[in-house]
Amino acid sequence: MKKPDPEEFVDQQDIEEFTSILTDFYRGEIQRAYTWRTRLDRTTNWAILILSGLITWTFSVSTRPDELLLFSILFLSILLIIEARRYRFYNVWASRIRVLEENFIAKALNPEEEVSSREWMKTLADDLKDPHFKIQIWVAISHRLRRVYIWLYTVVIILWLGKVAMHPYPSSEFEVWLNRAGIGSIPGIIIILSVLGFYFFTIVLALIGPKVEERKSKIKTDKSTRKEWEKKM
Repeated sequence: MKKPDPEEFVDQQDIEEFTSILTDFYRGEIQRAYTWRTRLDRTTNWAILILSGLITWTFSVSTRPDELLLFSILFLSILLIIEARRYRFYNVWASRIRVLEENFIAKALNPEEEVSSREWMKTLADDLKDPHFKIQIWVAISHRLRRVYIWLYTVVIILWLGKVAMHPYPSSEFEVWLNRAGIGSIPGIIIILSVLGFYFFTIVLALIGPKVEERKSKIKTDKSTRKEWEKKM
């Protein structure tokens, strides 16, 4: 039995009504993507703003504790998780937009060009019936680390080490640094090793995560949450 061509569905519909439906749907997905992109940027802005305030306040007086900078690492980590979650939502709408742009709008602009996927309508319909995230949470975290947060962590750790070395008075002795880095009964060497270990972990996570192709809003690797989606695309 011959497998039906998904595009034959279009030939059986009123072309004006079909075009109107997809156009309205495209506008709706654009609005959704814009909303979540705004939320994504707002999280980044809050991270940079609050981090800048903490750094300024900590270095304005030499006697202020360096633990405040370590607290900002915890704060950044919470915002990173929130931003990764928001990025997963944004990626859902962006993926649908790319399907329409590659297979409907591009085809309308150049009817002689073949569509990217003959089953794009079925893929999109299945995703509308049963929507799923296209990427895993750790992939989203890795992506946001590469784009924003690994640089913020780098700034915090460099400034924290500088604070330990300079305040309340400049010193080049490692023993002095260890004493200043200590928190309560926790030795300074434990604090320094923990901070550097966390930083090394974030670097590894940022590097091993598959890269998200922004233009097509899909993963450049076979490993993904939506394997079926990738196969159909």
